Amino acid sequence: MDFSRLQNLQYELNSTNATAANLPSTLLELVVPGYSTISQLAFRLLGIDIGVIVTGWALIFGCHAAWRYLYDLVQGYFDEYYTSSIQVHDDDGLFDDVKAWLSEQQNRKSSRKLKAVTDYDDNKKDDNVQDEQGIYKYEVPMPRYELSYGTDDFFFHNGRRFKVVRSSVKDEAGSYMRETLEIYCYARTAEPVKDVLTHIRQWKINRETAMTSVYRALSNGSRYWSRQSCRPSRPLQTVSLDQQQKDDIVEDINEYLRPATARWYAARGIPHRRGYLFHGPPGTGKTSLSFALAGVFGLEVYCVSLNDKDLTESDLCMLFNDLPDRCIVLLEDIDSAGLKREEEPVLVEMPEGGNADPGSSKDAKTATNKTDSSTGSISLSALLNVIDGAASHEGHVLIMTTNTPGQLDAALIRPGRVDLQVAFTFATQDQIHEIFKRMYSQTPEEQTSGGRLSNSKPRPVSKIPDSKTLEGMARKFAQQFPADTFSPAEIQGYLLMRKKNPQKALNDLEKWRDEILVSKKNGKRLVGAQ
Repeated sequence: MDFSRLQNLQYELNSTNATAANLPSTLLELVVPGYSTISQLAFRLLGIDIGVIVTGWALIFGCHAAWRYLYDLVQGYFDEYYTSSIQVHDDDGLFDDVKAWLSEQQNRKSSRKLKAVTDYDDNKKDDNVQDEQGIYKYEVPMPRYELSYGTDDFFFHNGRRFKVVRSSVKDEAGSYMRETLEIYCYARTAEPVKDVLTHIRQWKINRETAMTSVYRALSNGSRYWSRQSCRPSRPLQTVSLDQQQKDDIVEDINEYLRPATARWYAARGIPHRRGYLFHGPPGTGKTSLSFALAGVFGLEVYCVSLNDKDLTESDLCMLFNDLPDRCIVLLEDIDSAGLKREEEPVLVEMPEGGNADPGSSKDAKTATNKTDSSTGSISLSALLNVIDGAASHEGHVLIMTTNTPGQLDAALIRPGRVDLQVAFTFATQDQIHEIFKRMYSQTPEEQTSGGRLSNSKPRPVSKIPDSKTLEGMARKFAQQFPADTFSPAEIQGYLLMRKKNPQKALNDLEKWRDEILVSKKNGKRLVGAQ
């Protein structure tokens, strides 16, 4: 029998196996110079075949890559067809509520990628941080941890798993960065996410007192609203104004904000707008009432400064168009904006005989520059067009404040633009009486803690009398003021310097009152100024 052909076949098989075994080594030699030498040394000294290890690692890597590809494919399919999500932008009041709630979830678990921010919440600080002399030592705020940008995180609510992504992208115009939180869940509808947002909103209401968000117009290539602060809502009873006036304003705004009122306006072809003018001396509570009304009705406050030199008419129109359906638009000190009609010329008084004085042109130029420096770039006609023009925004509450109503143009305060004028006056004796009582009356929290705040020690300097004695002191305090001379802000500022000792406020009153009266009589702004 001829075995030569069988030997040749065996030789060919051995050659093929050797080539296959040398294939990884050949490839590695191309990638890693000197690999064959290293492999031989490792085999002779350690008895390890590096080629087998590399082949096994390549097999594991290939399986992992294939599994990751299949996982991403299936995950993408479910995200596309079986996932619902809701976005919350940073210009909405719900954004901070969601962040605060998520930060509490982060504190309950260990996450690998977080963003640290300083927590300035005064409710979490200890009032008892003081030295031996009783001097309060300001407690350094502790950090709070939030979800980082561009990362995914998961949380559970009512047994369901949610994913949240925090991102920061430019707006459509590319002028400023907009921060977004997007919450996902595996569901064919967004109802589970809506339930989470409802839960967060209720959590916020139960956790803190009512807050008022304040927005101001900023510029970053284009004008946009930016939330500047979120302050506790001011109680309406803390505003020094005649009670009947406050009741009339609240009743009027309450009727205006009802959905049925908007339908009533539309049925009769009347624009659904409401404007108010608060006028009176400085420090009488015009701005305070605006914020108190925002707290009463749960509205956000949008402040616009017409003195801004860079604010154009198109910017003003854009800002008003971006207002929410229900809010308070506050135009403070409308008289200081120097609004004039576009056709008003600048008149220069000429001397008799028709010949101008050689320095008159210089004086006229100086007067013109003075006028330009005291006014913004918004004309009266532009403001009127924004307030009640053909394309003006409806549904908001417009409040304008001024110290000198006589300087306002009649067209600005005509009915339809200003529907209710509220006069603020210097403090009456009844208002002074209420300010004194409000300053020294204890809150329910202070009464239950025995005159303490939170966990602090009793205040040794606090001398708050009982309600009957306090009533008598308030009456005596108010009787020592002349009527319609002092503003509520002046009264409050005086009492704040003695906020823990009403008897001292009575003892020091005569000297302080006389000094203020002398300064007012002499036209001095500083007390004791010569």
